[in-house]
Amino acid sequence: MVIWLEEREEEEEKWLKYYSSMHQILLVGEGDFSFSLSLAIAFGSGVNIVATSLDSEDHVVAMYAKGGSNLKTLKMMGATLLHGIDATKMGFHTDLKMRRFDRIVYNFPHAGFKGKEDDPRLI
Repeated sequence: MVIWLEEREEEEEKWLKYYSSMHQILLVGEGDFSFSLSLAIAFGSGVNIVATSLDSEDHVVAMYAKGGSNLKTLKMMGATLLHGIDATKMGFHTDLKMRRFDRIVYNFPHAGFKGKEDDPRLI
């Protein structure tokens, strides 16, 4: 692991708006994981990315056309993917409670209901 850290320090830092390839980034409530993948592609690696979803991995693959391929590519790029993560209980999750992040992003919160999202009474 020390070798990886030394190599990482020698890499050129890449920026995409508010995000750096040197930041530890937590992405909360991902849907099809396309945002996570776009960051990993821009940085050339996903080792600094932890992406979570409320849904199970099987549900992501079944629900989203590109869900499976996005997850596969993120894994190959070194991202950490966590499924079944309730954002209100993240502080207790064994993989998250001792980690520090430079950026925490909650783009489009998963409301956790089944229904039509275009009905304003349900949102």
